[in-house]
Amino acid sequence: MKKILCAFMMVIVLAVPSWCLEKLTIKLGLLEKLNSTEEKFSQEWQKSFAPHNEIFEAYVKFYPSLTAMQMALNAGEINHMVLPEPSAEYIMNQTSEYEPVLVLRSHGMGLAFGFREDDRDLRDKFSEAVTAMRNNLTLSAIEGMYIFSPGKNDPKPVEFAEFPGAKTIRAAVTGDLPPIDFIAPDGTPAGYNTAVLAEIGRMLGVNVKLVNVEAGARSAALASGRADVVFWYEVEKGAEVQSDIPEGVIVSEPYYEWERFIHLRKKFKSDTSSWGWNVSIGDFINLYLGGKN
Repeated sequence: MKKILCAFMMVIVLAVPSWCLEKLTIKLGLLEKLNSTEEKFSQEWQKSFAPHNEIFEAYVKFYPSLTAMQMALNAGEINHMVLPEPSAEYIMNQTSEYEPVLVLRSHGMGLAFGFREDDRDLRDKFSEAVTAMRNNLTLSAIEGMYIFSPGKNDPKPVEFAEFPGAKTIRAAVTGDLPPIDFIAPDGTPAGYNTAVLAEIGRMLGVNVKLVNVEAGARSAALASGRADVVFWYEVEKGAEVQSDIPEGVIVSEPYYEWERFIHLRKKFKSDTSSWGWNVSIGDFINLYLGGKN
Protein backbone atom coordinates (compact mmCIF):
# COMPACT_ATOMS: atom_id res chain seq x y z
CA MET A 1 0.00 0.00 0.00
CA LYS A 2 2.95 2.36 0.50
CA LYS A 3 3.32 2.85 -3.24
CA ILE A 4 -0.22 3.94 -4.01
CA LEU A 5 -0.06 7.55 -2.77
CA CYS A 6 3.32 8.50 -4.26
CA ALA A 7 1.87 10.20 -7.33
CA PHE A 8 -0.82 11.89 -5.25
CA MET A 9 1.68 13.36 -2.81
CA MET A 10 3.76 14.76 -5.66
CA VAL A 11 0.65 16.42 -7.08
CA ILE A 12 -0.09 18.11 -3.77
CA VAL A 13 3.52 19.22 -3.24
CA LEU A 14 3.71 20.76 -6.72
CA ALA A 15 0.27 22.31 -6.50
CA VAL A 16 0.81 24.22 -3.26
CA PRO A 17 3.09 27.29 -3.38
CA SER A 18 5.65 27.80 -0.61
CA TRP A 19 3.83 30.87 0.65
CA CYS A 20 0.68 28.92 1.36
CA LEU A 21 0.96 27.98 5.02
CA GLU A 22 -2.58 26.70 5.61
CA LYS A 23 -2.41 23.04 6.55
CA LEU A 24 -4.07 20.70 4.07
CA THR A 25 -5.77 17.58 5.39
CA ILE A 26 -7.12 14.66 3.41
CA LYS A 27 -9.12 11.88 5.03
CA LEU A 28 -8.99 8.51 3.29
CA GLY A 29 -11.31 5.58 3.90
CA LEU A 30 -10.08 2.01 3.52
CA LEU A 31 -11.43 -1.39 4.42
CA GLU A 32 -9.97 -2.41 7.76
CA LYS A 33 -6.37 -3.67 7.74
CA LEU A 34 -6.11 -6.45 10.30
CA ASN A 35 -2.44 -6.01 11.18
CA SER A 36 -2.27 -2.25 11.57
CA THR A 37 -4.02 0.70 13.18
CA GLU A 38 -5.37 3.90 11.71
CA GLU A 39 -2.68 5.91 13.48
CA LYS A 40 0.16 3.65 12.34
CA PHE A 41 -1.09 3.49 8.77
CA SER A 42 -1.50 7.28 8.63
CA GLN A 43 2.01 7.83 10.03
CA GLU A 44 3.55 5.42 7.55
CA TRP A 45 1.89 7.16 4.63
CA GLN A 46 2.87 10.59 5.93
CA LYS A 47 6.49 9.55 6.53
CA SER A 48 6.83 7.77 3.19
CA PHE A 49 5.17 10.26 0.89
CA ALA A 50 5.36 13.73 2.46
CA PRO A 51 8.41 13.78 4.79
CA HIS A 52 9.31 17.40 3.96
CA ASN A 53 5.84 18.82 3.49
CA GLU A 54 4.84 20.36 6.79
CA ILE A 55 1.53 21.73 5.48
CA PHE A 56 0.15 18.37 4.36
CA GLU A 57 -1.50 15.77 6.59
CA ALA A 58 -3.13 12.50 5.55
CA TYR A 59 -5.42 10.56 7.84
CA VAL A 60 -6.63 7.02 7.26
CA LYS A 61 -9.92 5.76 8.61
CA PHE A 62 -10.63 2.02 8.66
CA TYR A 63 -14.11 0.60 8.07
CA PRO A 64 -15.35 -2.94 8.79
CA SER A 65 -17.40 -3.13 5.58
CA LEU A 66 -17.86 -1.46 2.21
CA THR A 67 -21.34 -0.31 3.24
CA ALA A 68 -19.96 1.46 6.32
CA MET A 69 -17.28 3.17 4.22
CA GLN A 70 -19.82 4.36 1.65
CA MET A 71 -21.99 5.78 4.42
CA ALA A 72 -18.96 7.64 5.80
CA LEU A 73 -18.17 9.12 2.38
CA ASN A 74 -21.78 10.16 1.90
CA ALA A 75 -21.77 11.84 5.31
CA GLY A 76 -18.54 13.75 4.61
CA GLU A 77 -16.49 11.91 7.25
CA ILE A 78 -13.84 11.11 4.60
CA ASN A 79 -12.78 12.78 1.35
CA HIS A 80 -12.10 9.59 -0.61
CA MET A 81 -12.66 5.88 -0.32
CA VAL A 82 -9.78 3.84 -1.73
CA LEU A 83 -10.49 0.57 -3.55
CA PRO A 84 -8.85 -1.83 -5.99
CA GLU A 85 -9.73 -0.90 -9.56
CA PRO A 86 -12.38 -3.63 -10.18
CA SER A 87 -14.29 -2.73 -7.01
CA ALA A 88 -14.22 0.98 -7.81
CA GLU A 89 -15.43 0.27 -11.35
CA TYR A 90 -18.20 -1.96 -10.01
CA ILE A 91 -19.47 0.78 -7.71
CA MET A 92 -19.36 3.43 -10.44
CA ASN A 93 -21.30 1.12 -12.77
CA GLN A 94 -23.90 0.57 -10.06
CA THR A 95 -24.48 4.20 -9.10
CA SER A 96 -23.79 7.70 -10.42
CA GLU A 97 -23.15 9.11 -6.93
CA TYR A 98 -19.37 8.74 -7.09
CA GLU A 99 -16.55 9.72 -9.42
CA PRO A 100 -12.87 8.80 -9.64
CA VAL A 101 -10.47 11.51 -8.56
CA LEU A 102 -7.17 9.61 -8.49
CA VAL A 103 -5.86 6.55 -10.30
CA LEU A 104 -2.67 5.37 -8.61
CA ARG A 105 -0.45 2.49 -9.67
CA SER A 106 0.76 -0.07 -7.17
CA HIS A 107 2.65 -3.10 -8.42
CA GLY A 108 2.58 -6.30 -6.41
CA MET A 109 -0.83 -6.02 -4.73
CA GLY A 110 -2.94 -9.15 -4.54
CA LEU A 111 -5.48 -11.26 -2.69
CA ALA A 112 -4.82 -14.64 -1.10
CA PHE A 113 -6.75 -17.18 0.97
CA GLY A 114 -6.17 -17.00 4.73
CA PHE A 115 -5.88 -19.89 7.20
CA ARG A 116 -5.11 -20.54 10.84
CA GLU A 117 -1.40 -20.99 11.49
CA ASP A 118 -1.89 -24.61 12.57
CA ASP A 119 -3.67 -25.52 9.32
CA ARG A 120 -0.68 -25.50 6.96
CA ASP A 121 -1.75 -28.67 5.20
CA LEU A 122 -5.00 -27.06 4.03
CA ARG A 123 -3.13 -23.89 3.06
CA ASP A 124 -0.67 -25.90 0.96
CA LYS A 125 -3.49 -27.75 -0.81
CA PHE A 126 -5.17 -24.45 -1.69
CA SER A 127 -1.86 -23.03 -2.95
CA GLU A 128 -1.34 -26.06 -5.15
CA ALA A 129 -4.87 -25.69 -6.52
CA VAL A 130 -4.36 -21.97 -7.21
CA THR A 131 -1.10 -22.68 -9.04
CA ALA A 132 -2.75 -25.37 -11.16
CA MET A 133 -5.69 -23.08 -11.99
CA ARG A 134 -3.31 -20.33 -13.01
CA ASN A 135 -1.25 -22.67 -15.21
CA ASN A 136 -4.25 -24.12 -17.05
CA LEU A 137 -5.87 -20.66 -17.48
CA THR A 138 -8.87 -21.49 -15.27
CA LEU A 139 -8.25 -18.39 -13.15
CA SER A 140 -7.97 -16.26 -16.28
CA ALA A 141 -11.26 -17.64 -17.59
CA ILE A 142 -13.08 -16.99 -14.30
CA GLU A 143 -11.63 -13.48 -14.18
CA GLY A 144 -12.80 -12.79 -17.71
CA MET A 145 -16.29 -14.03 -16.91
CA TYR A 146 -16.85 -12.32 -13.56
CA ILE A 147 -14.49 -9.34 -13.22
CA PHE A 148 -14.27 -7.78 -16.69
CA SER A 149 -16.78 -4.88 -17.05
CA PRO A 150 -17.92 -5.25 -13.42
CA GLY A 151 -21.33 -4.07 -12.33
CA LYS A 152 -23.04 -4.26 -15.72
CA ASN A 153 -24.96 -7.38 -14.70
CA ASP A 154 -24.80 -9.00 -11.29
CA PRO A 155 -23.51 -12.59 -11.52
CA LYS A 156 -25.53 -15.61 -10.56
CA PRO A 157 -24.49 -18.00 -7.77
CA VAL A 158 -22.26 -20.91 -8.79
CA GLU A 159 -23.34 -24.42 -7.89
CA PHE A 160 -20.92 -26.35 -5.69
CA ALA A 161 -20.23 -30.02 -6.31
CA GLU A 162 -21.31 -32.34 -3.50
CA PHE A 163 -19.10 -35.18 -2.31
CA PRO A 164 -21.06 -37.46 0.06
CA GLY A 165 -18.98 -38.44 3.09
CA ALA A 166 -16.15 -36.04 2.20
CA LYS A 167 -14.74 -33.32 4.44
CA THR A 168 -16.60 -29.99 4.58
CA ILE A 169 -14.59 -26.77 4.52
CA ARG A 170 -16.23 -23.56 5.75
CA ALA A 171 -15.13 -20.57 3.67
CA ALA A 172 -15.73 -17.00 4.83
CA VAL A 173 -16.74 -14.46 2.17
CA THR A 174 -17.42 -10.78 2.81
CA GLY A 175 -19.09 -9.17 -0.19
CA ASP A 176 -16.95 -6.10 0.55
CA LEU A 177 -14.81 -6.29 -2.61
CA PRO A 178 -17.31 -6.69 -5.44
CA PRO A 179 -17.12 -8.18 -8.01
CA ILE A 180 -14.16 -10.21 -6.66
CA ASP A 181 -15.84 -11.01 -3.36
CA PHE A 182 -19.51 -10.52 -4.14
CA ILE A 183 -22.70 -11.13 -2.18
CA ALA A 184 -26.03 -10.47 -3.91
CA PRO A 185 -28.64 -8.17 -2.31
CA ASP A 186 -30.54 -11.22 -1.06
CA GLY A 187 -27.46 -12.33 0.89
CA THR A 188 -26.38 -15.07 -1.51
CA PRO A 189 -22.66 -15.20 -2.41
CA ALA A 190 -22.17 -15.20 -6.18
CA GLY A 191 -19.69 -14.58 -8.95
CA TYR A 192 -15.89 -14.76 -8.84
CA ASN A 193 -15.60 -15.84 -5.22
CA THR A 194 -18.02 -18.73 -5.62
CA ALA A 195 -16.53 -19.77 -8.97
CA VAL A 196 -12.99 -19.98 -7.56
CA LEU A 197 -14.05 -21.76 -4.38
CA ALA A 198 -16.27 -24.19 -6.29
CA GLU A 199 -13.39 -25.11 -8.59
CA ILE A 200 -10.99 -25.61 -5.67
CA GLY A 201 -13.58 -27.74 -3.87
CA ARG A 202 -13.92 -29.88 -6.99
CA MET A 203 -10.14 -30.24 -7.36
CA LEU A 204 -9.65 -31.21 -3.70
CA GLY A 205 -12.73 -33.41 -3.52
CA VAL A 206 -14.18 -31.54 -0.55
CA ASN A 207 -17.51 -29.90 0.20
CA VAL A 208 -17.47 -26.11 0.58
CA LYS A 209 -19.90 -24.27 2.84
CA LEU A 210 -19.95 -20.47 2.55
CA VAL A 211 -20.08 -18.23 5.63
CA ASN A 212 -20.86 -14.51 5.30
CA VAL A 213 -18.75 -12.13 7.43
CA GLU A 214 -17.76 -8.47 7.26
CA ALA A 215 -14.22 -7.62 6.13
CA GLY A 216 -13.37 -6.48 9.64
CA ALA A 217 -14.40 -9.86 11.10
CA ARG A 218 -12.27 -12.08 8.84
CA SER A 219 -9.67 -13.05 11.43
CA ALA A 220 -12.28 -13.42 14.16
CA ALA A 221 -14.10 -15.94 11.95
CA LEU A 222 -10.88 -17.97 11.65
CA ALA A 223 -9.92 -17.76 15.31
CA SER A 224 -13.38 -18.79 16.52
CA GLY A 225 -13.51 -21.78 14.18
CA ARG A 226 -16.50 -20.36 12.37
CA ALA A 227 -14.45 -20.55 9.17
CA ASP A 228 -11.59 -22.80 8.03
CA VAL A 229 -10.52 -20.44 5.27
CA VAL A 230 -11.12 -16.75 4.58
CA PHE A 231 -11.60 -15.88 0.94
CA TRP A 232 -9.27 -12.88 0.97
CA TYR A 233 -6.46 -11.17 2.74
CA GLU A 234 -4.64 -8.34 0.99
CA VAL A 235 -0.96 -9.07 0.33
CA GLU A 236 1.87 -6.85 -0.92
CA LYS A 237 4.82 -8.52 -2.58
CA GLY A 238 8.16 -7.61 -1.04
CA ALA A 239 6.70 -5.83 1.99
CA GLU A 240 8.53 -6.43 5.28
CA VAL A 241 5.27 -6.13 7.21
CA GLN A 242 1.92 -7.21 5.79
CA SER A 243 -0.60 -4.67 7.06
CA ASP A 244 -3.60 -6.97 6.49
CA ILE A 245 -2.20 -10.28 7.80
CA PRO A 246 -2.15 -10.51 11.62
CA GLU A 247 -0.16 -12.92 13.72
CA GLY A 248 -1.62 -16.41 13.67
CA VAL A 249 -2.82 -16.17 10.06
CA ILE A 250 -1.04 -17.76 7.10
CA VAL A 251 -1.94 -17.22 3.46
CA SER A 252 -1.92 -19.13 0.18
CA GLU A 253 -0.45 -18.17 -3.14
CA PRO A 254 -2.28 -15.05 -4.44
CA TYR A 255 -5.15 -15.90 -6.77
CA TYR A 256 -5.81 -12.34 -7.96
CA GLU A 257 -3.51 -9.34 -8.50
CA TRP A 258 -4.04 -5.74 -9.58
CA GLU A 259 -1.93 -2.69 -10.31
CA ARG A 260 -4.21 0.28 -9.72
CA PHE A 261 -6.10 1.72 -6.78
CA ILE A 262 -8.93 4.17 -7.44
CA HIS A 263 -9.87 7.01 -5.10
CA LEU A 264 -13.61 7.69 -5.28
CA ARG A 265 -15.36 10.77 -3.96
CA LYS A 266 -18.91 12.07 -3.91
CA LYS A 267 -19.68 13.62 -7.28
CA PHE A 268 -19.94 17.41 -7.37
CA LYS A 269 -23.42 18.80 -7.88
CA SER A 270 -21.95 21.36 -10.26
CA ASP A 271 -20.48 20.24 -13.59
CA THR A 272 -16.67 20.30 -13.44
CA SER A 273 -16.08 18.50 -16.75
CA SER A 274 -15.08 21.75 -18.47
CA TRP A 275 -12.29 22.56 -15.99
CA GLY A 276 -9.53 20.64 -17.73
CA TRP A 277 -6.30 21.64 -16.01
CA ASN A 278 -6.66 25.38 -16.46
CA VAL A 279 -7.64 26.00 -12.84
CA SER A 280 -6.44 28.09 -9.94
CA ILE A 281 -4.46 26.57 -7.07
CA GLY A 282 -7.54 26.70 -4.87
CA ASP A 283 -9.67 24.84 -7.40
CA PHE A 284 -6.85 22.37 -8.00
CA ILE A 285 -6.77 21.46 -4.30
CA ASN A 286 -10.57 21.31 -4.17
CA LEU A 287 -10.50 18.84 -7.04
CA TYR A 288 -8.76 16.35 -4.76
CA LEU A 289 -9.98 17.25 -1.30
CA GLY A 290 -13.66 17.44 -2.14
CA GLY A 291 -14.49 21.05 -2.95
CA LYS A 292 -17.91 22.50 -2.24
CA ASN A 293 -21.15 21.04 -3.49
